[in-house]
Order: sequence, then C-alpha cells, then structure tokens
Amino acid sequence: MTRRLTPGHSIQLKYPVLLIIFIIFISLSGGCVEKESPEMNKTITIGILLPLSGELGGRGNECLNGSILAIEEINKNGGIQSKGGILLRYLIADSKGNATIGAEKTKELILDHQVTAIVGAYQSNVAIAATQIAERYKTPFMVNTGISDVIIERGYAYTFRIIPTVDDYAHTKVQFLEFLNRKFKNPIKNVALIYENSAYGTSGSLAEHKFLKQGGFSITGETSYVAADLKNFQDNIRKIANDNPDAIFTTTYLKDGVIVSRELKDAGYTGPVIDSGGGTISQSFIDSLGPDAEKIYSVSELVYSLPAVMDLNKRYHARFGVNLSGASANTYQAVLVLKDALERSVSLAKEDIRIALSETNITSGTDYIIPDDQITFGPDGQNKFLRLTMMQVQNGSWITVWPEIYAESVPQES
Repeated sequence: MTRRLTPGHSIQLKYPVLLIIFIIFISLSGGCVEKESPEMNKTITIGILLPLSGELGGRGNECLNGSILAIEEINKNGGIQSKGGILLRYLIADSKGNATIGAEKTKELILDHQVTAIVGAYQSNVAIAATQIAERYKTPFMVNTGISDVIIERGYAYTFRIIPTVDDYAHTKVQFLEFLNRKFKNPIKNVALIYENSAYGTSGSLAEHKFLKQGGFSITGETSYVAADLKNFQDNIRKIANDNPDAIFTTTYLKDGVIVSRELKDAGYTGPVIDSGGGTISQSFIDSLGPDAEKIYSVSELVYSLPAVMDLNKRYHARFGVNLSGASANTYQAVLVLKDALERSVSLAKEDIRIALSETNITSGTDYIIPDDQITFGPDGQNKFLRLTMMQVQNGSWITVWPEIYAESVPQES
C-alpha cells in the first residue's frame, strides 16, 4: 500500500500479522486525509510536524524517517506495554518551512485530529510558533531540533527539547578553537561570523559573540543572509573571506551551507570553517561540495562510532537505504523519550503525559543514543544532560575529532 507525500516521494507500508501502523498524510494543498478504522480507538496518535517540501524538505524527510523507524520499532516490540500494548500511529503535517503554516498545522493536528502529542519541527522559527499553539491547547510538544532558546524561555509547561541550547552550540565552537590553539602552531585570534537570518542563525550569532568575547577572541567581521535568496549576499561572503580572519564560524542549513562553503573556497580562504550543524552533517553536504568539503568542521549532536549509534544506523540504512543523520537521530530519540513518558504516565490524558515528561530520568543505554549518560528535563523543558562534539570532513567522510574521548581522528589543518 502506498500513500504519497508529494509527487515523486512515497513511503511503502507493510503490515505484518501482529503489527498495524496507521499513517495519515497532510496533503500539500491543505487538510488531512483520514480513513476510519475499527482499530482507531486502540492507538495513540502522535503528530509529526516537519518541513517536508521546499528548501528544507530533504532534512525534514530525514527527521520523518527517524520518527517512522522509532514508531515501527516500538510497535513491533509490543507498543506501550504499561497501557496494555496499545500501538502508536502517526499523523504527518508539512510546515513547508513556514512558521505561519506550522502554527496552522499544529492547531489542525490538535483540534481536528486529537493528537496526543506532537514531535517537530526541525526549524527554530517554526518550533517557536508551533509550541505556542501547543501550549494554548495543552498538548505536549517534543522539539526534535531547533536551537533558539526562545523555544524554552517562555515558561511553557508543555514544551520539551532534547537537543542542547544555543549557548551550548556557541560555547562548543569556542572551546574547540581553544583546543586547536593548543594543538596547532598558528594561533587563532580573529574570527568572522556568517549566518542565515532566521531565529536559528541570529540567536546563534548572539551566543557566539558572548563566548568569543569571554574567550578573548576578536570578531573581525560578520554578515547575515536570507537563505532563500543567498545569491544577493555572495559579495558579502567573499568580503569576509578576503579579510582573511583566522577562523570563520558559520550557521547554515544544508543548501545555503553548500553555497557559503563554495564561495569561501572560491575566494581562496584556507582557514578553519566551523559550522553549527544545521545541515552540514550529512553525506549530501559532502557529495555536493566534493573535494571542497575536505577539512570543514561542524558541531554534531552524535558520536557515530558509539555502538548504540552504529547499531541504529544499520537498522536505519536497512529501512531507508541511506545513513542516519543527526536530524533523523534526534527525532528518533525524541520519540523514544515520548514513549518512556507514555509508559510512566498514570493515564493517557495530556496533563498526565506532560507530568511524566517533566519527570523523565532516562539512564538506560537502551533508551538513548546521544553522547551522554542521562536525559532529564529542567523546569523550562530543556534537557539538562547533553554534550556536543566536533566533526571534520576527512577523506570524504565526517569524522569525530573532538573531544578526545570520542575522537576517531585528530583535526587536520587546512
């Protein structure tokens, strides 16, 4: 049975005898298509809100795959066992990368389709808008990615985020510069910033200003751009390169990250380029740039050499034919955290699920794949225990190079 997401994109569904997975897609032109079924009352409905079309459609579909795999595995392993083995079904909504549409789809998921919880939304600006709606209608919202701290600084009770804060990403970049200064002969003193101008990029640049100043580094220049209209900002990027800072911090998604990196290479820049991992940590980034991707750095939420991640990647590749990305892994992890809360919740009422999420304390290695020993949320809904790593493109692959406890190789100078 095949249900199409968009022309040319489909998901093949298989129904084993003991496993029923209900999939309902949001059509690109508007509402949901739902077929009544006698099993409807025997499932928990999870809304999945992602950019499945437009500039970020590729990354959104990676996240979708992560959620699909997690739900399939949960159902295959007996569903929510504390609730009599009830299965999960998911309802998919396409934000199209637009905050207004994301908010509308969130409201539709809650009011028209009575979802129990929502996972999403990949982008910070969409997550900010969507969580506002979820809070209004008292529906738990698991943020899979989206680093702007506006998401968790508004005192919302129903918003939970597993990835690090924007300060964590900026601080990691600066700590890595300090590490490079201990390793390399040529000291890094001056840094330039290039970032896309949504909530993701602007919040990142503000945090980078703070931690670079604290670390004693100088900012010699910066430029922002509109990701969908990057061609009009290419001269600004080349000017940054021509000023020849000791290092450049970038905050990009995939397509704009490729363009920015190529512009820097074409301008002859040879210093370290360190991205925030919004889309760079993918094989698509390397394939698009070819040899020009070599020695570029990026923050990463995963350590791909960890046994749990390697095992997950095998299952993910077997299911979808491609390797796991940070975005897909974070979404997979978000669903596991939600499943843990559903198991502990005293009922399937949204308030009880919210309470269970707020009391999350996952320490079992079978329930997390991120590089830390625990998942638990603070009063603001932010995961308090999550580390970041640094990867570098070496010989056509992303390799973890820092911190040294996780390093597969040493950083290579440009």
